[in-house]
Amino acid sequence: MKLAVLSDIHGNFRALEAVLQDAKGLGVDHILFLGDLVFMGLDPQPCFDLLLSYKPLVTIKGNTDAQIEGVKAIKPNDEEEKLWRKFVRYTDIRLKPETKTTIKSWPIVQRGEIGEDPFIFCHGSPYSFDEAITEDIDPKSELYRKLMAEDASVILCGHTHIPADFMLGDKRIINPGAVGYSFDEDVRASYVFMDIHSNRINAIIRRVEYDRELYMNEVKHATHSFKYFSSVLYALENGRPDPDY
Repeated sequence: MKLAVLSDIHGNFRALEAVLQDAKGLGVDHILFLGDLVFMGLDPQPCFDLLLSYKPLVTIKGNTDAQIEGVKAIKPNDEEEKLWRKFVRYTDIRLKPETKTTIKSWPIVQRGEIGEDPFIFCHGSPYSFDEAITEDIDPKSELYRKLMAEDASVILCGHTHIPADFMLGDKRIINPGAVGYSFDEDVRASYVFMDIHSNRINAIIRRVEYDRELYMNEVKHATHSFKYFSSVLYALENGRPDPDY
């Protein structure tokens, strides 16, 4: 079975289109999506439509997806908070009501088997979409203890925007990085191609070129009306998070 594992698309349609074409060329059987689909990008609804047209086997809700659910509850107390609400509203008004209902229904964690291997699919950790799983987790921490108690041998997660494949105790952690914009100083789109055969899991981190310059110009134009798009532009240009965000 051939799988494409995607995460952190963030409304970047050009990158998503390129990644899905790359996966199609590899003969992928199924798409697994680990969250953060629509917010902080220019094309939230087209990204939703394109991803769902591939009938993904797994769809997880990420922390920024949940931001859209709470937009009506944002009560700005100052000018900066007004700008943030305007930024969230950019995505909110561009999504169909049924799209928002669908994303809201997605779980933050799924557990299941691929072949004979038990998997966990999540955005951050199995317990919170805001909690990152990294190689340097303290073995004495509550997160480490809980992860080690899981039956799953493989955990697929996103959130960090940094692709990774490492062992944490007896758990294999695979992070596909970000489709929309990366934080590992490689500005190309990132995903993981998994080939599972005879219970052997071969995972390859794929980096995909797309028309990033055109997308950056579009995002730059949007910063005139939406201040917080500047942080997206910084990440697109530098492959790392905006230090001022």
